[in-house]
Amino acid sequence: MKRFSFFSLYPGLAVIMALACLTLFSGTVRAAGKEKANANVMKRVFIEEDLTHPTFKTLTVGFCPGGYTGKEGMESDASRCSRARLMYPYYKKTPWMNQLIAQYIILPMFAERLNEKPIREGRDTLYKSKLERLVKKGGEYGSAEKPPIVEFTAKLAGYGESSISPSGLPRPELYGPYLQFSFEHELTRQYDAHPPGPSGGFIVVDTRTRRILTFDDLILPGQEKTLEDIQRATFRVWLVKERKLPNEAIKAHFTNPLYTFRLNRNWRIAEGGLIFRFGAYEVGPRPLGTPEIFVDKERLRSIIQPTILEQIPSREELTVGN
Repeated sequence: MKRFSFFSLYPGLAVIMALACLTLFSGTVRAAGKEKANANVMKRVFIEEDLTHPTFKTLTVGFCPGGYTGKEGMESDASRCSRARLMYPYYKKTPWMNQLIAQYIILPMFAERLNEKPIREGRDTLYKSKLERLVKKGGEYGSAEKPPIVEFTAKLAGYGESSISPSGLPRPELYGPYLQFSFEHELTRQYDAHPPGPSGGFIVVDTRTRRILTFDDLILPGQEKTLEDIQRATFRVWLVKERKLPNEAIKAHFTNPLYTFRLNRNWRIAEGGLIFRFGAYEVGPRPLGTPEIFVDKERLRSIIQPTILEQIPSREELTVGN
C-alpha cells in the first residue's frame, strides 16, 4: 500500500512553510545580531567612573639661579626664584581620559609655551620635566640686575557655575555625553612691560567617541556668519549691562580697528543655551578682561548640530552631573 504524506498531496505548501521558517529564522538571527551590536555599543560607552568627580592633582616646580637652597652661605633672596604650578584632574578608573588630557590639552600647551613641536605622546609623567624646562627657560631672560622671576600657572577644572570639590575646585560638568572643562594658563615675568594675559578656553569632550569637540563639530555648514551676527549683537548688550557703556562709547568701540569683532569659536553648553568666552585683547583692551556672552538655545536652531542642540537643557531642568 502506497503511503501519502500531507506534503506529498500539497507540495507547494511545503515550499511556502520552508520559506516561512527561513524568514522567521533569519529575522531572529538579525534581531539577535542587533541586540548583540547594541550590547557592544553599550559596553563601549559604559564608563565605570563618575567623570564629574575626578581627583585633582597639583604639581609645583621651582627654579632658583645660583643654586639657592635657603642654606647658610648661599644666596638668601628667595624672591629671585621662579616657579610653575599645574593643577589637573586625574581619573583612577578611566585611563583613556587621562591619556586624552595629556595628549590633547596639557602637553600641547607646554609645547606652545616652549616653542616646540606639538607633543602627541606621553602621560602626566612628563608634566614635571616640562614644568622644570619652562621655568628654567624663563630664567634665561634674567641677569644679576634682573633676576629671572617667572610665574606660570595652569589649571584644568570646571568653571564658576560648577559644583565645588572638597579641595575647593570647580568640578567638570556633564551634559548628556559631553563632559566640559575650563582650561587656563598664564605666564608672566616680573620685568615684562606688558605681561601676556591668560590663555586657554573651554574644553568639550565627547565621551562616546573619546575625543575633544571643536567649533567645526558644533556649527552647521554655512552658518558661521549667522552665528557671528548673533554674537556681535549679544556682545553689544553685554557692554551695556556689564560695563555700563553709553551708546556713543559702544559705537566708538566697534569702529576701533584694533578690536575688530570676529566670530568666537570658544564654546560650551550651559543651561538654556551656549556660552562663548573671548580671550584677553580679543574684543577690547586688557581692562575689559575675558568677556563671556550667553546665546539662548532657541536662537541656535538651524545653526548648530542637532545632536548638540538636543543636549542643551532648558533653564527649568536640572543640569546633568551636578
